Amino acid sequence: MKKVFAMILALSMMLGCACAFAEEETCTYTIFNETGEKITELYVTDNTTGEKSDNYAGEEGLDKGAIIEINGTNKEGYVITLSFKTESGYEAAFETLHFETVPITLFSEKTVADNIAAAGADATSGATPLSFFAPVCTYVVYNTTGEKITELFVTDNATGAKSDNYAGEGLADGEFVEINGTKKADYVVTLSFKTESGYEGAFTTLHFEDVPICLLAADAMTGATQIRFGAPEGK
Repeated sequence: MKKVFAMILALSMMLGCACAFAEEETCTYTIFNETGEKITELYVTDNTTGEKSDNYAGEEGLDKGAIIEINGTNKEGYVITLSFKTESGYEAAFETLHFETVPITLFSEKTVADNIAAAGADATSGATPLSFFAPVCTYVVYNTTGEKITELFVTDNATGAKSDNYAGEGLADGEFVEINGTKKADYVVTLSFKTESGYEGAFTTLHFEDVPICLLAADAMTGATQIRFGAPEGK
């Protein structure tokens, strides 16, 4: 009986290990082109063998703001170099990319230079041509409805996921709140609000951009939507 139990336990452990390995067999790098121009060359090179991938930018190039996914296959000693070249001729590389599923934002030459300058004496911390974060935009939302806003939400149009209430305990008339959005391939969100009197409004096709937004009262609308892109006068 003990032998049977031991065999079952060993088999279970082997199956568990096999499943864990299978789950980690491949990783995905989600590449965001934030260089401000088209990328014409994008490669992954195996640091051990020197084997270089095909050009992930393709024949037509990777447009500015575009997103592409690159998969990596796990193996012992996995370290690769991610390199790219833009339409203007700017070239950069990150030479110690490990096995992990992670977003990667590719920077422009100016951004790298600005990061180095900001780092000062510790310039090496800003010298890399990328970051391991997805790009983030900011909506500065102003309450110009003339009354308190009690509910303010952002809903992902693709998944239906709804944010917490950005109005908190209430957003008074004239106040503003900053809302961040994280970039992804199918990024479109709905911004919705409700005031103390029960008036409701929504904008259902908000895209990824840094922009000020005024929430409008019904009698302040100049079109079909209850928002206006732009800050209030004097803000």
